[in-house]
Order: sequence, then structure tokens, then C-alpha cells
Amino acid sequence: MLSALFSLGFLLLFAEFSSANFKRLAPVLEAWDQSRRSPGTGSDSNPFPWLGGWEKLAAMVWALALSIPLLAFALGCHLFLHDSVLSGNFVIGTAVGSNIIGLSVAFAMVMLSGPLTFFRVRTITSPVFLLVATVIFAYTCLNSNISTWEAMLMLVLTVGYGLYFRRFSSEWKHYESKFAGRSLVESAEGVLPIVALLCMGLGFFLLAVLVSYPLVQMLSQLAVSTDMGSFRIGAHLMSFAVSLPWLARCIYHVRSGTTSKALTITSISHACLLNVLLLPALVALLGVRDLAPELLSVHLPALLTLTGIFVLALLIEKEEGGKLPYLLIAAYLVYTVVGIL
Repeated sequence: MLSALFSLGFLLLFAEFSSANFKRLAPVLEAWDQSRRSPGTGSDSNPFPWLGGWEKLAAMVWALALSIPLLAFALGCHLFLHDSVLSGNFVIGTAVGSNIIGLSVAFAMVMLSGPLTFFRVRTITSPVFLLVATVIFAYTCLNSNISTWEAMLMLVLTVGYGLYFRRFSSEWKHYESKFAGRSLVESAEGVLPIVALLCMGLGFFLLAVLVSYPLVQMLSQLAVSTDMGSFRIGAHLMSFAVSLPWLARCIYHVRSGTTSKALTITSISHACLLNVLLLPALVALLGVRDLAPELLSVHLPALLTLTGIFVLALLIEKEEGGKLPYLLIAAYLVYTVVGIL
């Protein structure tokens, strides 16, 4: 047990180091891109304008950084567990549980911090795509099986949304004006800072995967020796563990002002979207087809309900939290009790 706790601690620590390096990639790429242009050259000279500027990577990089602890745990399960069905249900259970935590507890923390100011064109894009992604995920799980073509469809949707957001989303017009500033990295340094950040980010990510071995083995023994099963362990234990840094960031960022709150809400949308599209697709392509039966009875209805509440609260531009944050926290507690029992 002690080795598993140390394993979890180092997993989260190295995942945070990896996240920090990946987050720094966006301004470094932007500075490098600007240094390659002549003084009079505008963005129209981009031979691939549909890809958008490098600066628009920031939101997707932020979302990926939020998901790095879960990605490291998922890779650790795949590498260190011989039972593919067991590891797959660990991963999908953790992904579903993390989304439920993000859409209930994390969102409630944002609303409890004070009134929110919403601008419809800035908040409508990501939540609506999240709702569509969650419905697609639920549809693929109805027969407790994710086929290869369904996994490929989810991957295509993930890539398509990333390209759409980078090029056409209006959310970044707001964030670029609020967070405009010169990069900390001098553009004269060329491509070396990019390589350095990639190496550090990947290095810490691999360290997080390696140190997950004792944790994965302990969870495997727990799933076999108890009647909880791998999916419920992932949905209720591991999801809360890997979400702790996420919740801590929510508490920190929402106190910084309205813009930080809006960025936090967008980050919740992006990370949850990756969790319901990218991770199940990767798990299915790695050979896991059968899902735990409890997914349909408890977890999927809870996920769909909380996603609908999250999207509805943003679409109606609910500036005052009122009783909703307390209802969301109570809903998460009820979900946890019902799911475990």
C-alpha cells in the first residue's frame, strides 16, 4: 500500500512537470514562427492557413496538459497489465469518473468563487462540441462494446475539433487580447527551445509512466480480490486521484478574475472532450472491446446528466451560481455512494 501511494504521488508530480513543459510550448512556437517571418509579412503568407497560427495551439495544449496524468496512467495500465480487458476498464472508468468530477466539483468551484460573466460567442463552441462528443461516446457504449470503426470515428472527430478550434473558434480572440504579452523565450534562439521543451515534457511523461508500476499492480490485485471490479475502481478511486491537481488549479485560477474563470471553464470542456473521445478510441484500438456492464446502469446516465447541466448553464449565460454548485457537489457524492455500493 505504501509503495502504491508513493507511486501515485510521483505519477502526479512527474505528470505536472510534463504538463508545465507542454504548456510552455505554445508561446515558444509562436515566437519561433514570428522570427521566421520577414517584418512586413502577415499571416496571409501561411501556406496552410486552415491550420491557424501557432498561438492557437495554447488551448489544446492546455487541455492535453490537464489530461497528462490520465494519459500516463492509461499507458502504464497497457504496459504493465497482461489482462487487456482489466486495463481497458481501468482507463475508461477513470476517464468517465474524471469527466464527472470536472463537470460537477470543478464547475461548482468556479461558480462558488463569485459571479461569472459570459459572452455567448465565447462560450458556446466548446460545450456544444462536448455535448456532441458525450452523446457519441454513449452511443458507442450502448452494446458494451467499442468497435474498430467507432474508435476511428472518435479519433477523426478529435482531430477535426482540434483543427476547427485552432482556426475558426472565436474564443481565442478574447483570450489573446487578455493574455497578450511577449514570449519569455527570445525568438533569436530558434528551434532549440522547442526541442528542449519537447524532450523535457516527454521525459517527465515517461517517468510518470514508469513510476505508475506499483500503483497499477496494486489496483489490479484490488480488482481481483474484491467485488468492486476494475471499472468502479477507476471511476471512483483513480479518477479522484488524478483529478486532484486539476481541482487545485481550479481553486487557484478562479480567484484571478473573470478571464481566468472563463479559461478554466474552457479547459474543463477541452479536457472532458479528450477524455470521452481520445482515450476510449485509443483503448479500443489497442484491443479492448468489451466494457463493464455497470457503465450503462450508473456511470453513463450520470455523465450525460452532468454534461447536459454544464452545457445548459453556459448556454443560458448563468452568471449567478445560486444553489446549482451545491446541487452539483451533492450529485457527485450521491453518484459516488451509489456507484461504490
